[in-house]
Amino acid sequence: MKRLLEEFRKLKDYRKNKVAYTNPSEILFLSLLAVMSGANSFEDMSLWMKERKREIAKFLEKPFKAPAYTTIRNTFLNMDSKEIEKLQREWVEGLSEGNEGLTIVASDGKTMRGSKSKEMNEKARHIVSLFLTDSRLVLTQNQVDNKSNEIPALITLLDNLNLKNCVITMDAMHTQKNTQQDSEKRS
Repeated sequence: MKRLLEEFRKLKDYRKNKVAYTNPSEILFLSLLAVMSGANSFEDMSLWMKERKREIAKFLEKPFKAPAYTTIRNTFLNMDSKEIEKLQREWVEGLSEGNEGLTIVASDGKTMRGSKSKEMNEKARHIVSLFLTDSRLVLTQNQVDNKSNEIPALITLLDNLNLKNCVITMDAMHTQKNTQQDSEKRS
């Protein structure tokens, strides 16, 4: 967890007044932990941090005051999602460094249940993901227009990752010659 926090500390600090107890990278990191513990809203994240302020202060090795939910919300609104995604990829790639065995990366496309809206005339959302099977960690994902666009989306996801010494598993849809050759170049 310390390594992930160090990655998040590379994020640009957008604040003008940098006097606050908690910086944006720490808020992002603690929000991630809160969500992993079941938080579903900014209010839940703030409450989770308040309930664990002693443990958090010990982990951060400095005094900690839990931010208000509005501070957490503003932090998310002001952060660059592309920068966060880049740091997350670097962290994930670092997880497999020094791994003695082969890393298995699975690809899968899923239609998100409950994402279709007849009232708004919206189709169900479809996501293509790459994830590490041993740690169950999502490396990256991308929304596609429909199931038929999974193949180019997978190729784009593979282009954005620096995968070495790994086995990439795919479902039958990806057994086309171009997709296979493209994935062989990367692993």
